[in-house]
Amino acid sequence: MCSRHRHHRVIRERTVRLKVLFVLMLISVNVLAVEAPLEGRHRLEKFLTGLVTLSAKFEQRVYDEAGALLETATGDLNLARPGKFSWVYVSPYHQTITSDGHTLWLYDEELAQVTVNAVDANAAGSAAQLLGAEMDLDTQYKITETGQRAQGQWIKLIPKIAGQQYTEVEIGLSPETLSAMRLTDNLGQVTELRFSDLQRNPALDGQQFAFKIPPGVDVVTGPSSKPE
Repeated sequence: MCSRHRHHRVIRERTVRLKVLFVLMLISVNVLAVEAPLEGRHRLEKFLTGLVTLSAKFEQRVYDEAGALLETATGDLNLARPGKFSWVYVSPYHQTITSDGHTLWLYDEELAQVTVNAVDANAAGSAAQLLGAEMDLDTQYKITETGQRAQGQWIKLIPKIAGQQYTEVEIGLSPETLSAMRLTDNLGQVTELRFSDLQRNPALDGQQFAFKIPPGVDVVTGPSSKPE
């Protein structure tokens, strides 16, 4: 594997779980009504209420801790509560991240390699924890309105519990939908996501969340994972 490909693979691996975990959280948290909510919070509650499935196209930009652009990528996202998602990169590389709520598969087409990991229900910030039915935003996050910017009204969420994979998440919401996210990890790397063609509660084929390992690829498994 060339050094350039290895560098971009490291970037992808650092950002994949971070953004997927938080987007999944958006379709699973309980929404608690508050008196006279501020505009950003009101839009978020409106978006989350009754949300079960989601599909969208995305553009991703990754920046280092100094603000230098490291990577731009585009693709398609499908989510289904609880815990299922298919995150497909289509340009400039082909990569698929899939979960059925129990197993997480990362398929790198260029490397002909699949990495298989069990979803850890006990790890802080894990998909299982974020998808828990009892979790609510106010218990887990300090929420701050940051005002009107490009892509709509923005709010910032800072985890109250130590050990998360991110230090803060900003969410941009138009009057009707989720439009953008900005995630900062614990090393200072920033991942920006802009969504388009977003659909709430579309009919999704559940088979897309049951990844089938292609024949002839290398399979790398975590300590408690089993390839299918």
